[in-house]
Amino acid sequence: MNQQDEQIRSSSPKLVIDNDAGADDAMAIFMALLFERHLNGPKLVALTTGNGNTNEDNVCRNNQRILKVAKRQDVPIYRGSKASLVTTPPITDYFGVDGLGDVGDNDTDLTPAQGQNAILALIELSKLHEGQLIVITIGTLTNVAMAIQLDPSFISRLQHLYIGAGHIQSEQESEPEFNAHMDVEAYHIVAQHATPDKVTFLPFSQVKQHLNFTREWRENVLGSLQNEIVKSLNLYERISLQKSEFWQALDPAVVAIAAQPQLVEEYKYAKNSISLCGNKRGITSNDFVKKEDANVRLVYSIKTEEYKQLLLDLFSKENN
Repeated sequence: MNQQDEQIRSSSPKLVIDNDAGADDAMAIFMALLFERHLNGPKLVALTTGNGNTNEDNVCRNNQRILKVAKRQDVPIYRGSKASLVTTPPITDYFGVDGLGDVGDNDTDLTPAQGQNAILALIELSKLHEGQLIVITIGTLTNVAMAIQLDPSFISRLQHLYIGAGHIQSEQESEPEFNAHMDVEAYHIVAQHATPDKVTFLPFSQVKQHLNFTREWRENVLGSLQNEIVKSLNLYERISLQKSEFWQALDPAVVAIAAQPQLVEEYKYAKNSISLCGNKRGITSNDFVKKEDANVRLVYSIKTEEYKQLLLDLFSKENN
């Protein structure tokens, strides 16, 4: 690599994925690595872990397992929050008790996590890669909220923060979205410090509206691709896929719109907030306003067929 190539590489976007390592997080992490490997996407410089789909101990080990399958054990893992800031909701077993389909964990030679805490790592990486670092949060927002509390300039140093959480409320969305509900106070802190130039939310309600695919397509079309990554994903999702005739995955969609913004059909600007108490605790709200009056940018609609084709194209590249 010559000096010019080295300069281009050093100035290119860098990526951190803050996750709770269920099967949907696994797909998102694999996608980020495939974007980097095949489509000149942002370089994944760290994974940060938190309590969510499963306990943080499982999340850390799942990150190790995912990186081993992807042959990217050079990516450092920083361990983060084991509980929410105030109230920690019960762990679910939607993706299995271990978060990855309970297929058995016989993996050996896993790379140890780093000694540094995820919150401090996020702050240091934002300084090291100031203006170049993209952070994608696809689990509880605890780590990012704590980074903001420790360093109020954290968001301003990022190139962008993408968050998969919340709903655009409607009569059909009367329950809190999982990631928002897992740490309501953390969501509130992030929303308070957000600006639309720096923070984009993808609400799960919009994934359910625009990226609602059949289980049959997930199992027999996407799932039929013959490579180690897809075979692993099929195992990781074997429990969750049986729970519905439809496949709606928030986490990979967040990575996709961060890596390829042209997939977004429409953004809207909003005053975004979350209810902290009462029977509406965890319910997010969005008042659509002009950009200058907003605190966040929302992904309102996504190009359905383009996204579907992207999944097939991206995961089939590992067949070659």
